[in-house]
Amino acid sequence: MPRTDELSLATEPPRSPLLRSPVLSPDAHATLMARTRDLAVSLDRVEPLGPTPPAPTPDVVSLAEFQSPFKQQNDRGTCWAFAGAAALEAAYRRKFGTPIDVSEEYVFHMGKAFALSRDEQGNVAQPVENNSSLTGFQGSGDIVKKLTENAAPPEGAAPYLPSQQALLDILPVLGLPGEQALASQEDFDALEFCEQHIPLLARVNARYRAAGWFNTDPTVEAIENTLASGREVVCDVTHLPPPQGGHVLLLIGYDRTRRVFLAKNHWGENHFIEIQYENDPTWRIASAWYITDVVDPAFVQNEACWLGNWWMDVRGNTFRVLLRRSEDFVRPGQPTRLGSAYLSDGRHDVNGMFLDGGGHLRLFVAPGPAPTLAGATVGTQIDVHLDFTDIYNAAGALAGGTPVTMSRFRTRFAALFEHHDGGSAWQARHGIDGETYQRTFDELTAQGFRLTSVNGYSEGRGARYNAVWEQTDGPPWEARHGLTGAEYQAVFDDLTARGFRLRTVSGYAIDGEARYAAIWEQREGPEWQARHGLSRVEYQRTFDELTAQGFVLRQVSGYRVNVDVRFAALWEKQGGVAFEARHGLTGGGYQKTFDELVNAGHRLAWVSGYSDTGIARYAALWHQAEGGHWHARHGLDAAAYQQTFDELNALGFRPVCVSGYGDGFHAA
Repeated sequence: MPRTDELSLATEPPRSPLLRSPVLSPDAHATLMARTRDLAVSLDRVEPLGPTPPAPTPDVVSLAEFQSPFKQQNDRGTCWAFAGAAALEAAYRRKFGTPIDVSEEYVFHMGKAFALSRDEQGNVAQPVENNSSLTGFQGSGDIVKKLTENAAPPEGAAPYLPSQQALLDILPVLGLPGEQALASQEDFDALEFCEQHIPLLARVNARYRAAGWFNTDPTVEAIENTLASGREVVCDVTHLPPPQGGHVLLLIGYDRTRRVFLAKNHWGENHFIEIQYENDPTWRIASAWYITDVVDPAFVQNEACWLGNWWMDVRGNTFRVLLRRSEDFVRPGQPTRLGSAYLSDGRHDVNGMFLDGGGHLRLFVAPGPAPTLAGATVGTQIDVHLDFTDIYNAAGALAGGTPVTMSRFRTRFAALFEHHDGGSAWQARHGIDGETYQRTFDELTAQGFRLTSVNGYSEGRGARYNAVWEQTDGPPWEARHGLTGAEYQAVFDDLTARGFRLRTVSGYAIDGEARYAAIWEQREGPEWQARHGLSRVEYQRTFDELTAQGFVLRQVSGYRVNVDVRFAALWEKQGGVAFEARHGLTGGGYQKTFDELVNAGHRLAWVSGYSDTGIARYAALWHQAEGGHWHARHGLDAAAYQQTFDELNALGFRPVCVSGYGDGFHAA
């Protein structure tokens, strides 16, 4: 039999149907508290009760001034996440004087997805090794310990899903008809590591973390001493009236003269409640945990940036890797089961550890689909480094030096095709690297072709290009690519001063820095405006202002720079043009909007796909117009795009704009 400290806290209570009650059954709660207490003892984190009486404490203590606003957990068994987050928020306000708002959704997800369940022999549980956020509770006051191992992001990065139904509503988006369909590890992972639940943006903002914790006996004297020292107490409690069972709340003060504790709960009270020292009719205090310190708010937990889905490429073989945790709750600091790799013969265990403050991941992909011991360093060793200026891509090598790359995305294409009358010759390329693009550009320009469309997009830490050329006469033109923001502005100013006007601009990133590709033509035309490097808010504001002045959007390029999204756009002042423009659309939202506008007599005039944290989004423009034959596609991988290109080309269609972008692992 394994030692007690090798048993996962997740093994009790067992995975079960969804809990509709905000409390846990008394027996399951008692078992869970016993296990967490045993673990605290094994880690030497139980506050010793010395032979001498504690120092005198005030008769009345209140830490209310450090408390964050009241929240409500509603019908989900998330009490321990709320209590832990509230304790963390108070500790930060007390130490740094700054109010923070911690994501309870992330804290709950962390306690579930990061757990590593073991059976009584110490083997990792099968077929699913962790708990699910769909199931309530399965946690206790030891959340203070887990918050020393895993930082949490602000609320805005992973907003709390206010009801069980809100969580269930994600399942159909993932292709899962309902909660009863979740049976495999892959089903559990789909919910836990999708953008609709815990966005990747939350992982790269995991910054609020406890620096120490202790467990103490839940005696009146011990709790008073802890509160008097300026530390809130996270308590497992038993709710005595129906529904009877286990719960977790936060003690924030006491009044010895009245013999009551002040507590913060999240059942909609919106005020501090009182719990009598003895014989309280509603609550019985069963444990006491507290945070001793917190890290600097400028801290970011690098290990969290690694968690989630990756595409790994080794010797041209690309496969999915899912990292669920950075360490084991029960054995912190030790190599552990990090997740799974999906190879042609099935799921392989991935064990390993993080080094160099989380910047270096050493993982071992098991040699086959057979289970391995948690933390076993067997199989293929892969060392990968993450440059935190671009958390979407990582690179490293096998032990023998063979290069390895990891990416959060796979390239997709969105395109607009129009019928070509067969007059002038044209050429198109997609997915070519910078060197190939320059060589092709030079060759076609020498043959009398002029560039009519160019799109740069990020792939890994580099860039690729889509372009269309037409062999036709026209005004003088200039084209540039690979320009930094400052270089683009300088070229823009110079060409504009010489009578050139922007025809198209595309933003993208190389090594985490914004770059631009653009085409200018020296010709007359209506008044025009162009912007680049706009944030979401700046783009919307500029769009509103220019539209009000009679400008019509002609093109827009959305592009990702690290975890940020930027926009470059071109407007012309035109009268009598009815148009519709949207941005920030998910794949499902884009298709819905597309169908509605086409049915209302609009035709697509421009589309730009871009990566927004872990998923693809779309910015698009429609004109109200009749006639003309056109086709549009989006979400195509390279092979599907080539097939579509070939089929439409044979029917007399050519691409007008082609947008490359990265898409994540789950549709939205």
